[in-house]
Amino acid sequence: MSSSSYKYLYLNFLFLHLTILVTGNLQQPYLPLDNIALDCGSTLPSSVNNRNWTADISSEVALLDQDSGSIKSTANEAPYDTARVSRSKFTYTFPVKTAGPKFVRLHFYPGSYPGFNRSKASFSVTTGRYTFLSNFSGVHYTDPHGDTSYAREFILNVEDERKNLSITFTPSPHVAGAYAFINGIEIVSMPTSLYYTAGEMKDVGKGFNPDPLQKQTALEMMYRVNVGGGEITPPDDTGMFRKWLSDVDYLTDARPSAFQSNDTIELQYNNDTRYAAPDVLYRTARTMGPKNGTDVIYRTAEYNMTWEFPVHFTFTYLVRLHFCQFIPTILRNADLAFKIYIANQTAEQYADIIYWAGGYGIPIYKDYSVMMDARGNEEVQNLSIALHPIQSNKALDAMLNGVEIFKLSNLDNLSGPNPGAYDSPTSTPPSATSSKPNSRRRTATIFAAAVSGLVVVSVLFFLIFRRRVLKFKEWVSGGGTSKLSPAFSSSTKSMKTQRSSLPFDLCHNFSRAVEYVKGSQTKKEVNMESPLKGSSIDSSSDLFSTGSELVVNSRILEMATTSCSDEQSFQSSESEKMMSSGAVFSEIMNSKGR
Repeated sequence: MSSSSYKYLYLNFLFLHLTILVTGNLQQPYLPLDNIALDCGSTLPSSVNNRNWTADISSEVALLDQDSGSIKSTANEAPYDTARVSRSKFTYTFPVKTAGPKFVRLHFYPGSYPGFNRSKASFSVTTGRYTFLSNFSGVHYTDPHGDTSYAREFILNVEDERKNLSITFTPSPHVAGAYAFINGIEIVSMPTSLYYTAGEMKDVGKGFNPDPLQKQTALEMMYRVNVGGGEITPPDDTGMFRKWLSDVDYLTDARPSAFQSNDTIELQYNNDTRYAAPDVLYRTARTMGPKNGTDVIYRTAEYNMTWEFPVHFTFTYLVRLHFCQFIPTILRNADLAFKIYIANQTAEQYADIIYWAGGYGIPIYKDYSVMMDARGNEEVQNLSIALHPIQSNKALDAMLNGVEIFKLSNLDNLSGPNPGAYDSPTSTPPSATSSKPNSRRRTATIFAAAVSGLVVVSVLFFLIFRRRVLKFKEWVSGGGTSKLSPAFSSSTKSMKTQRSSLPFDLCHNFSRAVEYVKGSQTKKEVNMESPLKGSSIDSSSDLFSTGSELVVNSRILEMATTSCSDEQSFQSSESEKMMSSGAVFSEIMNSKGR
């Protein structure tokens, strides 16, 4: 063989070797062995966004309870354009090819179906020993926000040796006329260690959990977020048709923050991260951005870059944080470090992405478990994720690429309460398609409503109190009843012109006035703050007598509050006025006796 032939073979071998080296670390899509997309109630197959949906009538999927009907909906796109609807229990049985962990996605279009009252949609969804949903309706998740369709994603491990996965829909027995419905079901297999990983999972607040996530635990995907980037659609996932939302709706504190991206870096994947998230997620991130001189003090003292996610309480959650250090100036350990807080608890005192990953441009994720305890009557709480910068060799910053949050089954149950109405501008409560409300806007709204309510109550109380005072004064002056004599009313009005506001010798006048305030055989003390104290209005027969006594008491108190400037005139005419008052008092008492 000639030397040129050797050179040709050598160059071919070198090119092949280089090709293997370059493409060996490129992210290749995962090819799921089980990839079922069932269009429930449909008679014809369809394709949407390169996803083929199979009609359930002509598929290999077994449907138990033929009483369930196939109904056309008002939607225009599969799988929401048809539904399987029934007032009795029905079950789908899927013949999966392999045992192991599976995605189970349920698609709902809670529209109006002929022959069914939309308000009566209420049912549970179970598979084996797991309860996915209970008393579920769908309208609670779509109507408050103007949405039309809705999806829920679950993860469970198929252990059945027969490799069958059954999903049962049962109308709620306590709701008259209840029915169940389903528009689409996806069953997609995943790498064995994608979520049921053998790696460490840190228990926030308690330290490391020696046990990984058990395969007997079912999960519900609550949030899947591309931090610093846009939405990633199912066809652009790593072959498992996951949907990643933007983080913008979940940010509650991002002042300042900056989007970071690196489209040219060659990411180096390992076996753990090869299918963990799409390539584009690890090329984008959110950081605090460039700092200035005064910003250093601000960041170290006050600022946490924070996201909040509404979740149901009394459940434990798996929080997976995705990282990849691709900023060209951050190349070594300790170049950038920060603290991580989850649910207001310290998850990491010193987070160094390059140290964790083992180098620059290497994706990595960290798993944490956190229990959300009940707080009063709140059904939903915010699970917060906050990053706080630490002064490092090259930066005072923090960085995050992606977030996934999963609810873990509690005694094989994943169902939470149906929301009355979730405070969210664009989406629904905790779910696969949910979006987070703006916490600051919600807090301001609640505060404004509380202040407004307080002001309204105060104004009403003042008006009621003022009205009663005016009525009482009118009654005393003779405008409220014909039983009061004109002489008493006139005397009362003349006293108003002599009265000033709280003279210093009020107690002196008050002590003398009290001596004249007596009932029939029982002394009644008058309290300046509460003129009714000591009065007894227990029967209708004593109503007029009691009122008469109050009138006399009120006049005497007005006499007692005469100002210092009028002290002399008060004393000179005191006897005459008291005698007049006494005469009126005696007349009233005599009339009472008669």
